[in-house]
Amino acid sequence: MKYIPFFLLLVWQTYAHAQLLPLPSAVYEYKMLPVNVVNGTETRPILDGPTETLDNFRVNHYTLSAGKSLRLKKGEEKLVLIGTGELLVNQGVISEKLEDRSVAWLTKDQPARIHHSGTSPVSFFVIEWESEGVGENFIPEVNTLTKYNYKQLEFKKSEKGGRRDVSRGVTPTLQELEMHITTLNEGKKSHDPHVHADEEIILVLQGQVEEMINGVPYLLGPGSLIYLHAMDAHGIRNAGKGACEYYAIRWITKDTGK
Repeated sequence: MKYIPFFLLLVWQTYAHAQLLPLPSAVYEYKMLPVNVVNGTETRPILDGPTETLDNFRVNHYTLSAGKSLRLKKGEEKLVLIGTGELLVNQGVISEKLEDRSVAWLTKDQPARIHHSGTSPVSFFVIEWESEGVGENFIPEVNTLTKYNYKQLEFKKSEKGGRRDVSRGVTPTLQELEMHITTLNEGKKSHDPHVHADEEIILVLQGQVEEMINGVPYLLGPGSLIYLHAMDAHGIRNAGKGACEYYAIRWITKDTGK
């Protein structure tokens, strides 16, 4: 099976951002991401540009050495999603410890600090977005730092593998933000290629997956990201040995007509 060279996707993304066009569906293999290392902090930029419904959408992957911190500015809603390790997230008067595969939602009204107090490196994603408020008719279900602990999420077993529902609700800028974690057994697919009006990202936590986008297959390993533009046909399957696991995060803004 033929796979599209990764560098072509980078050229496509760069052109779209330069022209202020919505980001297209694309894949970002972790091993091929550029790396910037400063004072014990590794930064891998992944996405930065407007989408069909968001004024700007940015995703970076970080690896912190022991004792290092990362400061996040206010002004954008954020998700902090742990790949491996433990870290402490502070926003205002709230502090939460995040462990492997856990995620936290952060309000846009206050800056935040992420600190690694362990002894081994920790890797995580920071997902940020800008959008107009959803309006007075929508009441956010969260308005302060909120943690979702992987170990406390119910695992719903299925013939394909299983699923953990993380969160589904309104935020100050999104009519709906939905997150879940899918586990696929070896050789299994989540579903046949399909389309939907929601934009979505998939972050690979474990194993190797094959993502089909508009009929083209892409192979991806742990730490990789998939961005899916609205109404692009897509489907995912486990293409490696053993089980795979990934986060699926989708959103709806007030502009989708839903």
